[in-house]
Amino acid sequence: AIPASAAAAATTVRFFSSQRNEVFDQKAKNAHRERSALMYPDGRYDYLKDEVARRLVDRLNDVSPAKKFPSALDLGSLHGSVRKGLAFTAQNKGIEKLHQLETCERLLTRDKDVDDHPEGLDVTYDVWEEETRLPYDDQSFDVVFSSMSLHWVNDLPRVFQEVNRVLKPDGVFLGAMLGGETLQELRSSFAVAEQERHGGVSSHLSPFVRDSEIGGLIQGAGFNLPTADSDLLTVRYPDMFTLMEHLRGMAETNATFIRKRYTSPEAFLAAASAYQELYSDQDGLLEATFHVIYLIGWKYHESQQSPDERGSGNTRLSATLEELAKGPLAMPGVGDDDHDGGGKKGE
Repeated sequence: AIPASAAAAATTVRFFSSQRNEVFDQKAKNAHRERSALMYPDGRYDYLKDEVARRLVDRLNDVSPAKKFPSALDLGSLHGSVRKGLAFTAQNKGIEKLHQLETCERLLTRDKDVDDHPEGLDVTYDVWEEETRLPYDDQSFDVVFSSMSLHWVNDLPRVFQEVNRVLKPDGVFLGAMLGGETLQELRSSFAVAEQERHGGVSSHLSPFVRDSEIGGLIQGAGFNLPTADSDLLTVRYPDMFTLMEHLRGMAETNATFIRKRYTSPEAFLAAASAYQELYSDQDGLLEATFHVIYLIGWKYHESQQSPDERGSGNTRLSATLEELAKGPLAMPGVGDDDHDGGGKKGE
């Protein structure tokens, strides 16, 4: 059984307030990205970010089938995973120009000369300091993407407001970020190891946003029609140390100001043993969860749908409830034989 303190450590989340909250050390995070770009120029650890970006970009094909988005921004573009995922969507949605904006120049330009740019797409490379205003004029873009970077932002409300500012009316923001259940197995394993050896738990992984907070943050930034949903992606590794090597290659290691600077070899070995015991599958591989939150918000435009004003309905709720109380509603043209109840639960 996992101790209560270990279970709590596995669900570390961020809390937001009206006051600025400095959680992440941006110098450390940029150093992680510099290291990743220098040590792994072949992109061997891009698989997770490329998959999330592909899923994010594909959502643009569904949100408004007939609408075109000529000008696009990729906010926190990393190595260009959104660009790589645009091969079909750029043509289908009429994307002609993509601005890639990233804090780490070396990672931004790592694949600049690689021949993976979608045909007909004009790509520019822009460097940005997270703590400053986005370097674009008001109403510059039809769509803004942000994939797998927002969970490292200190001031999410301000960044969302900036995204809203640079979007054109009826433009759309699509984001993907890691959520609170990410790497819960690794958190728990370190917590078990440290609880047994030191009688307490320290921070080894960064805190993440909760699903329930995202909608309010988007709406608070002025977006219309906000929606959010999530995926739980499971990746399997031969051991805990391989997982940590991959996290390092992804530039996803801890960059909080309160991060623990030293962990003893004994604690690492104990955590690896706990991980193996608690989270190995039938083949002996270790499962690692990546909780991805997807969010969509629209820049307001008068043509968009809006809820009816309170009290504008023509039917009283009491009358509807009285009708429902009389029995099941009859569906015209549908007989009892059409509902055999043979479907599996959830179909």
